[in-house]
Amino acid sequence: MSKTSSLLFLLFVVFTSCNSKTTVANNSTVEAPATAIVVKDSFETGKVISSVTLKNNPAESFALYLPKSFSDSAKLPVIIFFDPHGDGTIPVEKYKALAENKDFILIGSNFSRNENAFENNLKHAEHLTQEVITRLHPFNGQVNFCGFSGGAKVALTEGPWIEEVSHVIYTGAVIQPQKANHAFKLLGIAGNRDMNYTDLVSFYKSSQGTPYAHDLIEWNGKHEWPDEKTFANAFQFVLTGAIAYTSELQPKISNAEINREQTNKQQLLQAFQSQDLNWWKQEIALFNTKKKTDAMYERLLGFVSLACYSYSNQSLQQNNLEVAEKILTIYALADPGNKDCETFMQELRRRTSGK
Repeated sequence: MSKTSSLLFLLFVVFTSCNSKTTVANNSTVEAPATAIVVKDSFETGKVISSVTLKNNPAESFALYLPKSFSDSAKLPVIIFFDPHGDGTIPVEKYKALAENKDFILIGSNFSRNENAFENNLKHAEHLTQEVITRLHPFNGQVNFCGFSGGAKVALTEGPWIEEVSHVIYTGAVIQPQKANHAFKLLGIAGNRDMNYTDLVSFYKSSQGTPYAHDLIEWNGKHEWPDEKTFANAFQFVLTGAIAYTSELQPKISNAEINREQTNKQQLLQAFQSQDLNWWKQEIALFNTKKKTDAMYERLLGFVSLACYSYSNQSLQQNNLEVAEKILTIYALADPGNKDCETFMQELRRRTSGK
């Protein structure tokens, strides 16, 4: 049952007695057994429903968009989204106009998130798949996975193992899929200003010759869900199994440039221990200047931000406040206004003021 008032969801069982009498041998009568009537789901179309509870797993839920063309017998294609923060409404809201135009059903997991044990996210992906197939009757009884960042790892890990998953779309991060037990197709969407851009391109290049079909497109974006124009290609990919490449969509980075960027990342990781704050201030200022003409430097700033998130979280857990202060200072320089950095800063101030 939905957790929000916006969900027009009718799920109930009505037990009715037909009130007919049955004559038995001693001429007495008994009531005929009651008949159970199950009323099907009734979801409003053309509107994002923020939370629908899974019937078989009530602790889990999903956001839903049904195009106006939807009916119980329509058999429309379905995309299931995995957001790294468990906010299924973000991709569903972002792509609902495409879904309306292309007659797609959109599902956004509200359960799968980076903070969960990864195994729990994988189990949820299976729960969600079976529930969607049972309740929404998708085209050919199949669904398509799409994940961003940590959600991409969920989609890439579990999609190859669920026979009903025919296409997997990943963006913002990558993980090597295990051997699949069925045929499926992969599409990567790489933001050329995303700190994980080179990881996606390297993964795509290394997958050539593998059993699964694989395409990769590039877009002018950061570490975020792709814009609507770019994601329209994902809808086409699901419908046709292929991408109509243009010069705009072709990845443009060379192997030499990938190797150069990976070397810079390794040097930055070493610098967290070997360099002081003055060095970091100069380096980050240089990156901010160079990023205007070279997207690699914007990606490196994003990489520093991601590393700072991991290191500051770890140092606070270990109560190493001196290290936490240094890392958080770098974090604020590399990624001003980052909400996670501000949260960690508040925790650091709370602990230091308590001394």
